[in-house]
Amino acid sequence: MRIVIDRREMRSRVAEALRKLGADIEITTLAVGDYVVSNRVAFERKTVNDLFATMIERRELFSQLMDLGRSYKRPILIIEGEDPFFFSGRRVHPAAVQGFLNTIALMHIPTLYTLNEAETAQVIGMIAEKEQDGRNAFNPHGKRSRLSQDGAKEYLVSSIPGIGHVAARNLLQHFGSVEKVMTAPLEELMEVERVGAKIAGRIRELAGGRYGPK
Repeated sequence: MRIVIDRREMRSRVAEALRKLGADIEITTLAVGDYVVSNRVAFERKTVNDLFATMIERRELFSQLMDLGRSYKRPILIIEGEDPFFFSGRRVHPAAVQGFLNTIALMHIPTLYTLNEAETAQVIGMIAEKEQDGRNAFNPHGKRSRLSQDGAKEYLVSSIPGIGHVAARNLLQHFGSVEKVMTAPLEELMEVERVGAKIAGRIRELAGGRYGPK
């Protein structure tokens, strides 16, 4: 089992845990992703603290995930640590966290939750074994895009079915952020040019609807 790891991840104990699981570890500087296990599967790993820092400090998680999705057919986000909806001592409102996670879901990036570094290593190792099935020849690929922050936000909003780039731009200009678009009431969404009742309803359904098999 071969796993290619971005050298910045060596600050964590995930690589050490993967070695103990018998993985053949290769350390390099990855342009996209933190862990690559095949030509089609790569992981971005964020601790819960990373997640909150992304929201508070406006780090470029969405751009990272967009690059991951463009470069690999099976991109996966791992959120590691405490339940992200455990808000004791946090400076982020629960609705903001929900909107943030909803936006990631709209990017079609599967998200897995782990409790600690050892569990993260187990998840990566199990998927690597299944994906490689004895064949570990692959080349990490992909490159970071030069898409601006505003361009990335327009891309995210326009990924909602029925919303074009013009409507996405109008929504962002009206509300000021992706988060506020995703949490806006139906009536306020309908006030935006090129956003009628149907599109407004779709935004509320996607952002506020419960996820899960029927």
